[in-house]
Amino acid sequence: MVRLWSVALPALCLGALLDHFGKSIHPQTYGSFFSADHLGLKYLISGLFLHESWFFSIRPGSNSPFWSISYEFFYYLIFGAIALLPSLKTKLLVGLTFCLLAGPKVLILFPCWLVGCLSYLGCKKLRPNALVSLSLLVSSIYFLISTLAPRWTSWTATNFPGLGVPPLFYSAKYLDDYTIALALGLLLLSLSRWFSLEMRPIGRIASLVRTFSKCSFSLYAIHFPLMAFLSATWAVGLINNMSHLRATLIVFLCCGVFALLFEVPLKWYRSLIIRILPFLSQKCGIRS
Repeated sequence: MVRLWSVALPALCLGALLDHFGKSIHPQTYGSFFSADHLGLKYLISGLFLHESWFFSIRPGSNSPFWSISYEFFYYLIFGAIALLPSLKTKLLVGLTFCLLAGPKVLILFPCWLVGCLSYLGCKKLRPNALVSLSLLVSSIYFLISTLAPRWTSWTATNFPGLGVPPLFYSAKYLDDYTIALALGLLLLSLSRWFSLEMRPIGRIASLVRTFSKCSFSLYAIHFPLMAFLSATWAVGLINNMSHLRATLIVFLCCGVFALLFEVPLKWYRSLIIRILPFLSQKCGIRS
């Protein structure tokens, strides 16, 4: 909860502010992706990560990418229950309870998330020979490029009938998601032949990558409301000469500042919670 709420709650608040001022500046910008009905309730449900549970598919303001955090939230809970709880009875009871709360739509994509866990274990335990690794590398890269490259310029939701509409909403393209997840997992496994998990890269580039990786959740959580707000201000002429590159850099800069405030101090937030609720460190294995 600390990991998600420390970024998600400020992101929802900032998104609400940006949407409010953006809509007042240029309402037409928000016409196709903003619904003002029961807006307060939508933010509340999204703050509890229930916005994609069962038959819900709730968008908090303009923040349409926020849907996937509901999926990830339940995957954390289910996986954590199985991995951390002491007895088989409690694992099953709590794990199944979380599955029931999530609903079938969320569970359909659980295998994609588990591919990440299996890839990590595979990279840690397996060591394919060079020929096998090279074969996996070439085939997975070929599949990913041939599948994703055409979508870079021409992808639309109509390519996948049912995507974004009841009953599966964002899970409607699950077969496509399975194949892409599997290809990515095999790609990681193949790369572990030359870049093992034990390697600790050093140097400026490695340091830069580690630094920017600490901002990834913030980038995910607020980039779309920022883009919508910039579009609204550009549409009425409040900002001029706004190229795609300049707008992208502004969004990255804002996300970086947001991350410094809410994402980077994660360890401090976690240690604060444990000081207030010390029993969590014994029951959940959390360490600051």
